[in-house]
Amino acid sequence: MNAKMNAKQMWLCLFLVFCSVQTQCYGCNWITSHYRIISGETLTMLRKMGEQPVPITGLFPYRLYKEIETSTVAVRVRFLAEVTEQIVKLFDIPEKWDTRKLDDLQNVLANKQLKGLKRCAAAYPATERRPSALRRHFRKLKRILKKANYSHDAWVQIRAVVKTHLERMYMIYSDLRPNF
Repeated sequence: MNAKMNAKQMWLCLFLVFCSVQTQCYGCNWITSHYRIISGETLTMLRKMGEQPVPITGLFPYRLYKEIETSTVAVRVRFLAEVTEQIVKLFDIPEKWDTRKLDDLQNVLANKQLKGLKRCAAAYPATERRPSALRRHFRKLKRILKKANYSHDAWVQIRAVVKTHLERMYMIYSDLRPNF
């Protein structure tokens, strides 16, 4: 009887330890302490890259963002990382902007925002690979650029879409904050 009780207590103890470790992992400090600052920095850099972007209707995936806003915390964190990664890839295409400003923006996006978000996403159990609609959206943006021969006007329009992405990502972050 005593051995059975000890085994039950041991399993209960292991379960409680596991739960407390999981809670600590899920609380990604990077999002609460750094995302707001870095997000603001990227928006400021994007604005300084040239003339004010004029948004084009129909280019932004509003429906996808609506769907993500009602998803789990893990899905939303992974989505923020995926959007950031797609933006970094989009800006890898050569452009005629001030290369220093572009390099600075890419540095902040890739080395600060993306790395931090990937670390946070890794704290959650793996989920199915979802954002294929997001990848299609960014492929469409690349096709628009290519079709316009990477013209300045096309880049201004793409920057408007990226600006909207960054603003909507901030809204998702704001909804996430109470969960950490």
